[in-house]
Amino acid sequence: MLRFQSMWPWRRKKPIPEGFPEGFKVQRIGISAAIAVSELPAGDIAKFFREHPEIAGALLGESYDKRFTPSSFIEEKGNRFRVGWFTRDAKYQCDQEFSNLADAATDYLLFSLGKGRWTPQK
Repeated sequence: MLRFQSMWPWRRKKPIPEGFPEGFKVQRIGISAAIAVSELPAGDIAKFFREHPEIAGALLGESYDKRFTPSSFIEEKGNRFRVGWFTRDAKYQCDQEFSNLADAATDYLLFSLGKGRWTPQK
């Protein structure tokens, strides 16, 4: 049996997008309404979450229910929200804080799907 080997034995590493951790992998999102808006421009996603806070809340709940690492996360801390990456060795990376759930949910959705990070307009 013949085996074919690549002419190029090394593998080119994909560059890590800005705001993403080493070893990032796209995360599963089980909230169908959030997946449905994930292709919209980021500003429209944030508007959707402001108009439908129950969907943003469902993403928050889904994150709290995760039982694996590494993974993306969204959490409520007092009257603020934090989004980032939780490593296998229990460290937080690439975290950003938000003053409201709609902006945090937007960042969490985009970040989890590997689409970028959200920076709300001032």
